Amino acid sequence: MKRFSRIFLNLPLPFLAYGVVIAIVWGRTLVPGNELLFGDDIHRQYYFYRQFVNSFLRQGIFPWWNPYNFSGTPFMANAITNIWYPPTWLFFFLPLNLAYSWHIALHILWAMIGMYCAIRAMSNVKCRAVAEAAMARRRQMSNVGAWLAGLVFGLSGFFSARVWAGHVDVIAAAAWMPWVFGAYWRMMARPSRKNIVISASVFALQLFAGYQTMAFFTLEAVFIACAVHCYCAKSLRPLGACIVASVLGVGLAGLQVVPVQEFFRQSIRTYTLPYQWHAYGSLTFDSMRQLLTPFPFGDQVSYRGPPPNYPEHAMYVGVVALAFLGLALIAKRKGRPLLVVFGSITLFALWVSLGPNAPFDLQYLLWKAVPMYHYLRFPPRHLILFVFGASALCGIGLSLVRGRFMQLVVTGIILVELIPFARHFIALRPTPEMRHDRELVKILTRDKEPYRSLQNFGVWVPPRDALDFDATMQYRIYSATGYDPSILRSYYAFIDAANGATAPSILDHDVQVPYLNVFSTATDFLNIKYILVPRAYDPLYGVKSDRFVLLREDISRDWRLYENKSVLPRYNVFDQVEFGEEGEISQKIRLGQKDLRASVLIQANPVNAPQANCGPGDTKDIRVTSYTPNSVGVTTATTCNAYLVSSDVYYPGWHAYIDGKETPIYKGNMSFRTIYIPKGEHTIEFKFTPTIFILGGLVTLVSIGISLLLWRPG
Repeated sequence: MKRFSRIFLNLPLPFLAYGVVIAIVWGRTLVPGNELLFGDDIHRQYYFYRQFVNSFLRQGIFPWWNPYNFSGTPFMANAITNIWYPPTWLFFFLPLNLAYSWHIALHILWAMIGMYCAIRAMSNVKCRAVAEAAMARRRQMSNVGAWLAGLVFGLSGFFSARVWAGHVDVIAAAAWMPWVFGAYWRMMARPSRKNIVISASVFALQLFAGYQTMAFFTLEAVFIACAVHCYCAKSLRPLGACIVASVLGVGLAGLQVVPVQEFFRQSIRTYTLPYQWHAYGSLTFDSMRQLLTPFPFGDQVSYRGPPPNYPEHAMYVGVVALAFLGLALIAKRKGRPLLVVFGSITLFALWVSLGPNAPFDLQYLLWKAVPMYHYLRFPPRHLILFVFGASALCGIGLSLVRGRFMQLVVTGIILVELIPFARHFIALRPTPEMRHDRELVKILTRDKEPYRSLQNFGVWVPPRDALDFDATMQYRIYSATGYDPSILRSYYAFIDAANGATAPSILDHDVQVPYLNVFSTATDFLNIKYILVPRAYDPLYGVKSDRFVLLREDISRDWRLYENKSVLPRYNVFDQVEFGEEGEISQKIRLGQKDLRASVLIQANPVNAPQANCGPGDTKDIRVTSYTPNSVGVTTATTCNAYLVSSDVYYPGWHAYIDGKETPIYKGNMSFRTIYIPKGEHTIEFKFTPTIFILGGLVTLVSIGISLLLWRPG
């Protein structure tokens, strides 16, 4: 720790130089005016999430739940939100367009500084069991070499292309990789309780940053280094320290990890998918041309290379930097564990990224043996490990050059090569509201009662520009769909069943629900009043029916908006009530055996569930009195015992109260909040109080206590 402190205190000039590079690359985007840094997911998703949380916090409401997408879905438990990560607090205090530029730029700066500090510290840490690895001063990494490693890492294709893709949480989490790796390296060389706590704390910060796949990749790099340390020390003590630090780090991040994992376990990411799905988008050997030129298949806009897109395959580190990487590998440096470690990390990253295109499919072996690989998409995301290892090797290679002047000349050449490359991905665009159709938004927001809309087309179709899938959060438009890789599995399965699908549609739709058969009774049940479709694919056009009415057509943007005249209220009492198991209910919905406009199928044992006795002659007056992210108020007046059926999605943490007394919530029609109400007049309140955050907070507090005990001398 003291060595890290000395590096910070004694060498401020390298950090200032990084700041100048960032300022040159980012330019006017650091003062964007009325525009917003362009990143596809920023403009399509993240921007609306930040607007959502900020607007409700200003009203004094902490939005645990998001009622506007997917007929209701967890909000704070979504990894995209990561509100517990301190740098995201910039979004509360700065205008969003300014906050996004600074948030990403500062994380790339942090990645550069972290790489520099880690390499400098690591080059001074001995692998104790190897005498010739004492790393005398003449063999240590030079300041210029370490600075170059940080520069190449931060301006690499991985970070630069991710800016254009708008992968905010990927960049934030990846920026912590060198910090975590450096802390673990020191801990492995000198296992002590304090070093374990330091490593765990830095690892926890990476977990808080979001996109926990990056933390997993970091641990892969750490355990490659651990193997080298164990070999050098002829001991498993470094491995034990790594395991303890990793477990403690997960515990420290419990407030973030525990709720996210609960959401993850109930999402579509738990579907069992074939290996071909996980291997999709693998690198090809032709992709390696990117090592020699940044745009062999076109840039991020004109890309026509191997799927899926440019950002997923971006790995460019510069031709000159690549040459010095080669120099580091061929130099005779016995006993230099840094070369072995970073060379192994680089090779591992490329090998796994090739997937089935490699001579031996290491990705498949990991998929079979490591459970985490059943949830990973796109093998080339391992390229963060490639640019990490390659950057370090480049710095080591430069340190072999005699004379600081020549080292500075080479660094200048690499700067000239990488700065224009990185700038190519930095651009400003008008904020998302500017492209939305204001008349369309006006139509969808004019109803006082809560009705849902449905954008019934793919998220890649141009009509999306008229109203982004997640923009419904901004305009307070309730939607039956959305844009997110984490969708509650029960809701997704209901849509599949309503469509009559015999198998999950996950191979075709993994960031939105499947296209809904709008003629099914599910459309009415889901409270869908407005249906937006492309003109090129419009199942309603020309259909003679009183059920759907064309409200508006935009030829230039290629879409039509219909109103569903037979839509049902969001809360109902049905005369027909049946009980059954999940599979039985799913089959009945799939086969169309029940009219969802008049019946509810409840997932419960009929022996234990109270019975309803409503008939056609009974009175059922249902009124929604309040509707906020975390609560719904309803009054009922019925002349029979009944079940109150909603099209709001159920999730652990929802509680229901009848006249102030808690009552059980059942799953109706596979996924929706349903309760039993006795006859008479009642006041009902649904409240979302996710105690999982209390559990996660307790895990964090206990882990902090353990860390304090470990920190104490003795």
